[in-house]
Amino acid sequence: MYYYKKYWLLLLVYIALGLGALRLGCKLLALLLFEVFKLLGLDLGRYAVITDKMQTFSINWFNNLLALLTLVIVALVCWLIANLITGQLKRDIASRQLIKSLLRHISSSNIKLVAEEEKLANKWIKFGRIIRKRGKLMLKIPCGNNVSVINIIMKRCDGYVNQWLAQNYPRKNWAPIEVKHGLFITWLYVREK
Repeated sequence: MYYYKKYWLLLLVYIALGLGALRLGCKLLALLLFEVFKLLGLDLGRYAVITDKMQTFSINWFNNLLALLTLVIVALVCWLIANLITGQLKRDIASRQLIKSLLRHISSSNIKLVAEEEKLANKWIKFGRIIRKRGKLMLKIPCGNNVSVINIIMKRCDGYVNQWLAQNYPRKNWAPIEVKHGLFITWLYVREK
């Protein structure tokens, strides 16, 4: 849940903006339409029919968006409870601390190619997280398929990651870093022994 916070916060903001636009937009449009009808001297009976249809449309969509917002909030609460029960939320927060320490600042004085690879390495490292798989903890970091980016990430992780994991999870023994090549993405794994 913590790992995807940007996405679900954006979803909630968009739904809230939609609710506000439907509620206030319909009222503003009805007010403007009334002024136009009054200015042009048109039949106010037609205005009443148009505003009634607009209001019905607005209320229907407002109720639909409100139901969607309720479903999203219920899903997020269930997801939060599941993450709290399994301990994934605590691991996500801990892995964010590790990931932030692996990120490097890229100065503009570097050669452009090296700077681009360093930026790619930073991008991929941000997706790393600690998970529990088959009852054992595991740190997994995606690396893409660029060999130089994989080497940069390996250099950053070499020694430091095992030391950090041993310090933050003292009762666990950690294996050395493994590289798993997939079809599109290469992964770095540090598994619990």
